[in-house]
Amino acid sequence: MIVLVKITEVKPILCQGGIKNWTFCKITTDEGIIGWGDGTEWATPKGVASHISDFGAMIIGENPCNTERIWQLCWRSAYVGGKDVSAALCAIETALLDIKGKIYDIPAVELLGGQIWNRVRLYFDYVDSYQGDESLEGVVKECERAKGLGFTAVKAHPVDLPPRGKVAGWMKGSLDWPEISRTASLVSVKNTAKKIETIRETLGDEVDICVDVNSRLDLPSAMRLAKALEPYHLLFLEDAICQHEDAAPSYKRLADSTSTPIGTGENLYTIWEFRSYLAIGALDVLLPDVCHTGISQARKIAALAEAYHLPVCPHNPNSPLSTIISANMVSSIPNFVALEYYEPSREPPWRDKVMEPSIGSLVKDGYLELPKRPGWGVEMDEGEIAKHPYEETWLSRKFVSGKTT
Repeated sequence: MIVLVKITEVKPILCQGGIKNWTFCKITTDEGIIGWGDGTEWATPKGVASHISDFGAMIIGENPCNTERIWQLCWRSAYVGGKDVSAALCAIETALLDIKGKIYDIPAVELLGGQIWNRVRLYFDYVDSYQGDESLEGVVKECERAKGLGFTAVKAHPVDLPPRGKVAGWMKGSLDWPEISRTASLVSVKNTAKKIETIRETLGDEVDICVDVNSRLDLPSAMRLAKALEPYHLLFLEDAICQHEDAAPSYKRLADSTSTPIGTGENLYTIWEFRSYLAIGALDVLLPDVCHTGISQARKIAALAEAYHLPVCPHNPNSPLSTIISANMVSSIPNFVALEYYEPSREPPWRDKVMEPSIGSLVKDGYLELPKRPGWGVEMDEGEIAKHPYEETWLSRKFVSGKTT
């Protein structure tokens, strides 16, 4: 059946979402069908929103069912890629898939080949402290809480690394050595190993552990840390090396130096970027962010990973809608292992008000069950979203403990 429907409006909508702003996309058709998409990107949401508007003007009058055609039109018109372009294309593409599912009266996952997994395994982000207690005792309590909630995988972070940098301070020119250092001390490596040992002892062997370095280390430090963590059999060590445009050779050296599985991907946006890593054997686990790649590219990336016999664990600290979108994508791929899930205490109190059904209501015992309604199976509350307009919080680090400061 050929459906003759036309796009009449493409609208980016920013919503303050705690430490970041959520970047939604609302697309309307001449038949009154509305689709919602997501292109959340932490650092430059206004840039993403601007690209959504620019691409949106190009596709007025297009058939929303032609998702691959529209992606190719927009991608080719951009000349260059990058995170803002890719996130904007994801926002548009995912809104179109929501519309397409509603037109054909089927869940979006059916447009992706149907479900392989009946429910989506989540990993708990993160177990670094319990109600602000970052001691080993606090870590134990948070691990016990995560396990009690049914999670079978958790994420933690190293300790005593050089800080990621006070971004507002950078803007004022106060670049101190500790804030730009990429070298981990021996104390940091040993303390991190002790922390992960404690987590392993607390959770046992039935729970997977991930460690996220947030792209903060030089190669020798990453090698030393990965080696120190080998006894604890991580699911993956994430973003260990300072991320630059061509980090694949360094990741190759890191992967060759250790039995700890090495992963990256949140700052890689297309199949071509991932190819440069896989072609030289630089990764053990792929960690794409579906809100940065889009569905079409994410599925191609997953297929490329499958050809190399590698698992996929998507990055996903974004919006509640992005979790639904990512869950639909991973449900349809065979090499999926676990999807990142922000623990609710890290989110603003309106997280479960902007979408119905709420993301919290869909998560049970560490797994997410996809809603069964057409499209993404959820509806966004535009009125609630409007109550939380854009406010810069990421660069200034203004969001602390569930509120802006």
